[in-house]
Amino acid sequence: MKSLITLARGNTFHSFFDPENIALANGLGSAVWNPHERRMTSEEAAELVADCENYVTLWGSPRLDEAILARAPKLRLLTHLGGTVVPFVSDALWERGIKVISANAYFAESVAEGCLAYILCALRDIPKYSTELKGQKKWKTSHSYTAGLMGKTVGLVSYGAIAKHMARLLSQFKVRILVYDIKPLPAEDVMRYGLQQASLEEIFSECDVISLHTPLFDATRHLIGKKLLSSIKKGALFVNTSRGAVVDQQALESELSKGSFRAVLDVYEREPLEAESILYELPNVMLMPHMAGPTVDLHAYLTRELLLEGAGYIDHGRPLTHEITRGMAATMSEK
Repeated sequence: MKSLITLARGNTFHSFFDPENIALANGLGSAVWNPHERRMTSEEAAELVADCENYVTLWGSPRLDEAILARAPKLRLLTHLGGTVVPFVSDALWERGIKVISANAYFAESVAEGCLAYILCALRDIPKYSTELKGQKKWKTSHSYTAGLMGKTVGLVSYGAIAKHMARLLSQFKVRILVYDIKPLPAEDVMRYGLQQASLEEIFSECDVISLHTPLFDATRHLIGKKLLSSIKKGALFVNTSRGAVVDQQALESELSKGSFRAVLDVYEREPLEAESILYELPNVMLMPHMAGPTVDLHAYLTRELLLEGAGYIDHGRPLTHEITRGMAATMSEK
C-alpha cells in the first residue's frame, strides 16, 4: 500500500505520527510525505498522489476532489485521521467508488468519555472546590453542596455515535434517559439502556441534565434557541460538546445570566471564545476550550489502527471496519 500523507509537519503531525507510525507507514509499502511545515495545497497534493493507493488526511488537508482524482488512477482509499469526513470527500470520490475510513468511532467514544467527565465534575462542583482549597486553603463548610448522577433524568439531543456511547456510559448510573432524534431509536438500544424517545420540549423542560450531540448543518444552526433554553428547569445542567452554532449563543448567555440553571460549554459559535463574552464572568458556567475529545494520547493509537486497516483492505482484500459510506457522511457535521 502506497500512501500520500498530507499532514503538515509540526506538533500535531507528531502526535499522530510518532516514530513507530512513521516506520509503519513506510513499511506497509511506501509513503509519500508532505514536505512542508504548512498545509499542503490541492495542486501540491495532485503532483504527489500519482501512484498512491491511499490518501491520508487530517484537519486542513486538501479535499479529494476531481482535480486530484484525475491525477490518481490507482487511488482506492481515503483514510481520514479525524472524525467528520465532509470537508475531504466529493461527489467525484463517491462516483469513482473510492472507499473512505475515518477515526470517527474512536473520536465518538473519547468525546463521550469527556462529556461524562464534564457532567460529573460540574455536578460535584469539582473545579470550584479544588480551586478554593488549592488557591485559598479553604476547607468545605456545613453548607457545601454537591450532586450526583444517580436517579437523575438525562436528556440526549440527537442520537449519533457519541450519544450511543453516552447511553452506554449513563446506563451504569441508574438514570432515566430521554432522547431526541429525528429518526426512531434503535430497538436494541431502547431495550438495553431503557431509552425513551422524547421531543425537544420534553427534554428541555423535564431533564436534570441535558447533553447536546447534534451535528452542525444549515438546518441545525440555532436549533436550540431562547424558547427551549428558557424552559430548562431550575438547577438543571446544560452541556454542549457538539458544535457551538447549534445553540443561539446570545440567547444562551441571556438565560445563563439569570442564574436559574448551570452549563458546561466546550464549544462556541466563534472560537476561540471572545474575550468580552459574559460567559467568563458567570459563576454558574464551566468553560472548556473545545477539549472534550479525542484525547491527544489517542492520536497515535488510532493512526496505527487505521493504517493497518487500510493495508488489510488494499493489500489483502479484507473488509473495512471503520468505513464511512456516502449515506453516513451525509449525517456528519460540516466541520
